[in-house]
Amino acid sequence: MKTHRGWLIAFWFYIGIILSISISAYLKIIPNEIKQVPHYDTILHFLLIGFSAFLGHLAFNKRKINILNFTLPLTPIIISFFVIIEECLQLFSPHRSFDLVDLAADFSGIIVFTWLAQTVKVKRLS
Repeated sequence: MKTHRGWLIAFWFYIGIILSISISAYLKIIPNEIKQVPHYDTILHFLLIGFSAFLGHLAFNKRKINILNFTLPLTPIIISFFVIIEECLQLFSPHRSFDLVDLAADFSGIIVFTWLAQTVKVKRLS
């Protein structure tokens, strides 16, 4: 699989940031000041997960797969899979709660940011 090294480094660095934010939420160590912003959780789901789809789509050279005669972008599908798992794991946490609005924000972010990544022109790898 061909990748773009700069986008790939940015993608994995960003995944590390997302994981640290997620772990912080499970440990309930996210600063309280952020709660002053209305709908902060939904907005952050949209932006953070969407941007991971953006970086991943570019990092893996906009790779697509065929599923039932539909051509779909690979990285956003993988990110969607992990988003579903993470949201379901919140059912078992005393500090987190499963929320369909958060899941909808995640998927909306994935769709919007994948579309944005499609518009970015990148040099083809030889």
